[in-house]
Amino acid sequence: MNTIKPNKLLLVFSFYLLVSLALRAQLYVGVHGGVTLPQGFYAESRMSDNEWMFAEGHQHKAGVGRGWATGLDISLAMPFHPALEVVLSADYMQSPPNRDVRDYYELSFARRYSQCSLYEMHLPKLRNIPVLLGIRYCYPITIGIDLYGEALAGINRRIISDWLLAFTKEPWTLQEELDYPEYNNIDIRSYTPATTFAFRLGAGFILKKKYTIGASFQMLGKAPLAWDRTVTTRYDVYGNISEYTNTTHTDYTDINPTLVLVQLGYRLNPFAGARHVQDW
Repeated sequence: MNTIKPNKLLLVFSFYLLVSLALRAQLYVGVHGGVTLPQGFYAESRMSDNEWMFAEGHQHKAGVGRGWATGLDISLAMPFHPALEVVLSADYMQSPPNRDVRDYYELSFARRYSQCSLYEMHLPKLRNIPVLLGIRYCYPITIGIDLYGEALAGINRRIISDWLLAFTKEPWTLQEELDYPEYNNIDIRSYTPATTFAFRLGAGFILKKKYTIGASFQMLGKAPLAWDRTVTTRYDVYGNISEYTNTTHTDYTDINPTLVLVQLGYRLNPFAGARHVQDW
């Protein structure tokens, strides 16, 4: 005789409870976009002392500039208390180094490699992808305008794009079969992604149950900065290509993405029409 295991029974019951709750509750699906404003050490840099996340000799300063964000959130208003919502949110945030860092490297590297026939540099971009779950409470302050506060927690995926420096000091014959064929000196740092605990606290306004205006403080989690650096030098010896490559790994100081997100959004209830017809 087959018996249902307790864990399977619990899973079926949880699914049934979730579906029943969703049918009775108001479900909102929203999209939003906004500006990210880095805070604290995440934003600070002092390039006069070469203090930056990617420069040797610093501590903790990340030198991140103002960026942008876009995201999706799904909220479920509780049937027993419609002002209380359970919220699942996912965002994509991207920021370049701040102006202080960019000016320093553009000036110093332009001088250093001004005699090169070819020169290219791409500074890394910092990307954060937080996926958070929490609650939001809405309080009506007048007709069509609700004030909300929220608290969410979850995980953040930190991804940093490569830092590329490539230049040619002497005449070079293009080799189409090689990566970056124009350059005979290539320096690439590839940064290791990190997954961390994250949370956010936010507040704002919901207009006519559709439009949102708000701001949130985001702590996206501290994690070490690590990278693999590959330096390639190529020589043209009597028409033949000679190549030397050296790869090193570096574990560096922790960085802690901390920022304020100012956002505008739009949300809708995709089942409102069907529910209203059914209620009628």
